[in-house]
Amino acid sequence: MQIKALVETAPRVAQMLRTAAPEAWVRRPRPEVWAPVEVLAHLADAELVFGLRFRLVLTSERPALPRFDQGALAVRARYLDWPPELALERFRTRRAETLELLSSCSAVELERVGVHPLRGEVSVADLVALALAHDTDHVGQIRGRLEFQDFARRDEGEA
Repeated sequence: MQIKALVETAPRVAQMLRTAAPEAWVRRPRPEVWAPVEVLAHLADAELVFGLRFRLVLTSERPALPRFDQGALAVRARYLDWPPELALERFRTRRAETLELLSSCSAVELERVGVHPLRGEVSVADLVALALAHDTDHVGQIRGRLEFQDFARRDEGEA
């Protein structure tokens, strides 16, 4: 089930944190593109939003689900200044809380719905799938940006 797959994200990022150079986490590929630490900080803050959405749907009848401006939050929260270890710890803690909530959901509860401003009606199960797709996308971004920097660093050393 997809809920179990949500457990795997933090260990995957932790492995990258152990192996990538610290400076690689704060280097932006281009000025307008988030550095790996910013992507990880976004995952941590997005987990708050997912957690809120799950709680609203599980406790209210067809609640309106909030949106958030991820770019504005990244600037306001100063994601680039977050130590990667702190961003990972925040993500781990928030994800653990979400998983605790979801682990006790019945099949009926997984079908409860809320109304997303862009997607329309979404169930708890749909939100789980969205969270997993969100994780997959952003973990891939982190990996790609770290690998690109490692490749560029090796390339410079061979010149």
